[in-house]
Amino acid sequence: MRTIYTLILTITLLTSIKSHAQLDSARQQPLFVGYPNRIKLLDSLIQNAGSLALNTSDYQQEFKNAFTTEINADSVLVKVSIHFFNDLAYGNQLPKLEYNGAKFKMTAFDVPKLVKTYVQKDAIIALVQYFTKSSKEVSVILDSLKMNQRKARPNIEKIQMLQKAANDYRWLSAIRKMNRFILVNIPSAQLKAYDSNKLILSMRVIVGRAKTQTNTLSSQINRVILNPYWMVPKSIIQNEMFPKFKEDKTYFTKNGYTVINSEYVTVDPATIDVKKYSKDNFPFIVRQGTGLENSLGLLKIEFDSPSAIYLHDTPEKDLFTNVNRFYSHGCIRMEKPIDIGKWLLQNNRISIDTFDFKQPEKYNKPRPIPVTIPTQVVIWYSLIDFDKKGALKFYKNIYTLN
Repeated sequence: MRTIYTLILTITLLTSIKSHAQLDSARQQPLFVGYPNRIKLLDSLIQNAGSLALNTSDYQQEFKNAFTTEINADSVLVKVSIHFFNDLAYGNQLPKLEYNGAKFKMTAFDVPKLVKTYVQKDAIIALVQYFTKSSKEVSVILDSLKMNQRKARPNIEKIQMLQKAANDYRWLSAIRKMNRFILVNIPSAQLKAYDSNKLILSMRVIVGRAKTQTNTLSSQINRVILNPYWMVPKSIIQNEMFPKFKEDKTYFTKNGYTVINSEYVTVDPATIDVKKYSKDNFPFIVRQGTGLENSLGLLKIEFDSPSAIYLHDTPEKDLFTNVNRFYSHGCIRMEKPIDIGKWLLQNNRISIDTFDFKQPEKYNKPRPIPVTIPTQVVIWYSLIDFDKKGALKFYKNIYTLN
């Protein structure tokens, strides 16, 4: 609602800067000065920003500044309107990602040009609708937000969740227009692949347990490896494998693991004097051989990641039928790895189509294939996701993150 203070300032502005408006018009036609209805509409949008999942306080002082200066008052109002609509286009803050390696460019919309065009047509409300309707997910989230805000006893936690999701999905929608990428949402344990705003594939995934969380990130996909080795992470060797090896020196051999020393020479586990080592001092690399029983299955997707996570196949297919799919040590297991591999390598299909996934024992070494079509991966943590019909779904905060 418009405050009396703002009304007084509006009247003062319109009377005190008439001469400045005339000077400005000689150079450039003002968008707001001399048009009280446009100013009222902009102020109304700012006052009601909460219904759009934005914060009135982010624009209020900036708006008032236009009434406290006699020079470039119109440019101040243009600036605040661009700020407001830029947030509608891209979100008022970036999603929380622990590693930002993809460096997405926010160029899906020419916000200054759109603001100028719509304001000149006295169609500023239509511009709000343009950005709101440009993403089906954002539109559905905002409808849910307004419904929850109108309740007699609104659920503040749910409202905050919807506000965050609206801005996250604004960012997602914007980068989706310009890029080809894989999106993994941890709470819903879902993967979706997009190409220029078109959904190509969707599937279930298995992500990290609460104690071994999957890290969020954006990164560039480098290559697909068919028939990969599994280089066992140090933490798994220390906490899970070493105690078993200590009890049974045949543990590595009978489970298909190769032990490699610090000079990258294969050693016979039976020759290792286990008494000389502890779980925190076991200077060996452990590698699982290729094949159907490999923990990574028959396909691995690599990208830059400080936490050394990746997407991969798995021999444990039955786990995908579970509703709660939080079983991994941090990496992400895919329900349909071959489908995603073919999509990533569509310009080099011969490399994947000639591989016999039913008889991988034909090959005793991994086959790395570079991904030459620029494709990113985004792993994020959103408590709101959408099913195949586009219905909004709420998910448990499995990692208890803010």
